This record gives sequence, structure tokens and C-alpha cells, in this order.
Amino acid sequence: MSTLASLGVRARTPAAIAKRLSFEDVSLSYGDVPAVRGVSLDVEPGEVICLLGHSGCGKTSLLRLAAGIERPDSGRILLDGRDVASRSAFVPPEKRGVGLVFQDFALFPHLTNLENVMFGLGALPRAEGLAEARRALARVDLEEVANAYPHELSGGQQQRVALARAMAPRPGILLLDEPFSGLDRRLRDQVRADTLAVLRDAKATSIIVTHDPEEAMRLADRIALVRRGELVQVGPPATLYRDPADLNVARFFCEMNEAPGIAAGRRVETALGTFRVPADIPDGPVVAAVRPTGIRIGPRGCGLPGRVLDRRFLGELDLVEVMVEGIARPVVARLKDAGTVARGEEVGLSVDPAEVLVFAASGA
Repeated sequence: MSTLASLGVRARTPAAIAKRLSFEDVSLSYGDVPAVRGVSLDVEPGEVICLLGHSGCGKTSLLRLAAGIERPDSGRILLDGRDVASRSAFVPPEKRGVGLVFQDFALFPHLTNLENVMFGLGALPRAEGLAEARRALARVDLEEVANAYPHELSGGQQQRVALARAMAPRPGILLLDEPFSGLDRRLRDQVRADTLAVLRDAKATSIIVTHDPEEAMRLADRIALVRRGELVQVGPPATLYRDPADLNVARFFCEMNEAPGIAAGRRVETALGTFRVPADIPDGPVVAAVRPTGIRIGPRGCGLPGRVLDRRFLGELDLVEVMVEGIARPVVARLKDAGTVARGEEVGLSVDPAEVLVFAASGA
């Protein structure tokens, strides 16, 4: 291990000159299949933003457009206000000052790790390129494996080599496509934390593609949620979690217990209780969505009657499923301590109003 790493200190990555990236009404189709539909998004210099969504929703297509691997059918992409992709202009990837980290790392197996990192530094004199590459490897605590080959490293180490290679030229924008999906759960948290530290230190504008909402919340200054090629909601993680634009956004971040009802006079009565309806939702059919952390379970006779269908120990939490009259699916509760609650037991349920979201049924 390097001297810095052994002392718990990381080498600092020389800061990049962060760039502002703008999508202006950008669209892209593959044949007759639309992949990106009229996306407008500004990414501020030095910001870490996550493109979040299900597989096939258009996240990677947006990343490829930013990199210059794809050219938009319409709209414009700008770097610091300069048009780099439109009907009238196109700047190739190698001239955009953009770094890429692919899902499979894309390391060259016949090159040492040091040579992999040097790959993007060909314009520098060899001695200077070597120094920059070693500095990049030191930043990810991999100086000691500089002369080894990628196949000799763990998945987490390969990911860090790929990150070092992307950062070595000091790009103004760094694009990462599902960079942690190939890592096992044990490694993922630490590698994510290390990667975020590198990004913050380098001050590069960063876009990370992921399908994992927890990962997005851990990493991003802002999250851009993508659905069928469109941006559904963009904002800080807390905003998307606490104030989702629609029920599908809420479902993306949390398994919801859903109860239909008819809103009238800013109130709705459902099988899970009576709840306040936001002022911007008109009277009529609505869905009350309750997070599993908002369900409380007590003794029979205290609250809504229910019968326990299942209980599972999840380490820090107990997951309890309860059948409640008027709700088609079992109500799911995540409890820090479910006590002696057992399968088949009759219980009483209550709901924390702070964990309830109400949406118009037409938007559900």
C-alpha cells in the first residue's frame, strides 16, 4: 500500500477546469424507436448529477450524446455555452475534454495498469505522462499495482484503474455509465465512497448513470429521473423522495402501500385511514400512498384490524406483511423492532401522516 494510503491520506488529484453542460430540447431515435425525447437539462460546473431510471429508459443514450458517441436528431448540446452537437455543429469526443468510465471498465488486458492510465495522455512527453499516470493511480490508492495487469486485480480495483484513466487528462466533464453494477455488495459501498471523494477532489462536472435509487441519493447533488426518454423530475435527492412529481416517482424510491379513495374538501377516506389532500389536487379519485416506514403495528383493537401474513428479519429492520380489509395487496411495514409479532396474529395498524403521499388517480 502507498505511504499516503497507509497514513489514511490520499494523494490529491489536480483539479480540472469544470465545464457547464447543457442539453437544449435534445431528441434521439434509433430507427423508429425514440430513445431521448426533448430533454433540456443544465449541469452546473463541478456538480455531480445522477441520471436515474429503469433499464432502457434513455439514460445511457443521454450519456452517449454528452460524450459525442451519438449525435442528436434535434436540439443542441453545449459545453460552457459552445455548441458541440446540433444540426449545424459537431465536435468529436476527443475534442470535448470529456472522460468516460464504462460499465465493464474497458481496460486493455495486454497493457499494465500504468499503461492503461497513460492511454489518454499520448499528447504529453513520456516522462510527463508517466508522472501524471502515477499521480492518478496514487489518488485511487493503486500505486503498488502500477506494473500489474487488469486481470490480476479485483473488480473494485479494476473500477478504480478505469476511474484513474478517465481522470488523468483532467477532463472538465466526467461521464460514468453504471460504474458500480459489476461489484458485489460488500465492495460497492466502499468503492462508491472512494469514487465520490475522487470526484469532489478533482472538481470535475460529473454525470453518473444508475438504476439504483439508493446509489443516486448517496452520490448526487441532483437526480434527474428519466422515464421513456423524458425527464420526469430533476432536483436534490431529498426533493424527489419527499415531494415526488407523481406516484411512479414515489414508487421508484420506495415500495408504497397504496389505498384508493375519493377526495372531497381536502380530505380523503381510505381503507388505511383518512388523510389530508394537497391543495393542488382537485376533488375526485386519488391514491393515498404510505411508505412502509410509516406503518405502525400494535395489539389487536388498537387501530385498523389486520392479520399478519409474514414476518422477515432483515438485520436492522423487520419486514412484516399484514392483510387489511379493503386493500388488495398485503400492507408492508418496515419496523426497527416488531416485538413478538408472529405469523397469523391479529394486530392493529396505525399510519404516520408524515409518511403519506396523495396523488390524483389520473396521474398514478
